[in-house]
Amino acid sequence: AAFRKWGTEKSPGTKILCVSGPVKRPGNYEVPMGLPLRTLIEEHCGGMLPGHEFYAYLPGGASGGILPASKGDIPLDFDTLQPHGCFIGSAAIVILSQHDKAAAAARNLMKFFKEESCGQCTPCRVGTAKALALMEEKSWNQPLLGELSQAMMDASICGLGQAAPNPVQCVMKYFPHEVA
Repeated sequence: AAFRKWGTEKSPGTKILCVSGPVKRPGNYEVPMGLPLRTLIEEHCGGMLPGHEFYAYLPGGASGGILPASKGDIPLDFDTLQPHGCFIGSAAIVILSQHDKAAAAARNLMKFFKEESCGQCTPCRVGTAKALALMEEKSWNQPLLGELSQAMMDASICGLGQAAPNPVQCVMKYFPHEVA
């Protein structure tokens, strides 16, 4: 009963969120589940650093996806991020400002996934390498990246290959101006 006093009905309790990026007070914060990111930034992190405006965020670490600031009022919990193509995952939240590009963040993440792939399954081993090559182009081949992402999600053996396309798909959905 004491645990359920915090959070939401479907995601009760608290969660430790690790916030990094251009905020005044990055760090670890134990907050009730369902707290919107914008509230976390303003009330716990002291706002954005001078000269930085909230542009985007990764709500759940490397594979949790990337959302624009316009989605900063979505509750951070286990259910509400999913319809937006994201998840809270490790709760390692990375804040991006107007000085950053979501496409560059996604490219960096795909490089990480390519290097971390164990190589056991072809969809992940080849998929991450092919996705990275496509993402290094000035204009992304979005139909091909979409097909490749779906194949990786459907056929990869483990969560790395299944979740690696999340940032890619989010960039194509929410930041198409960066990759057209």
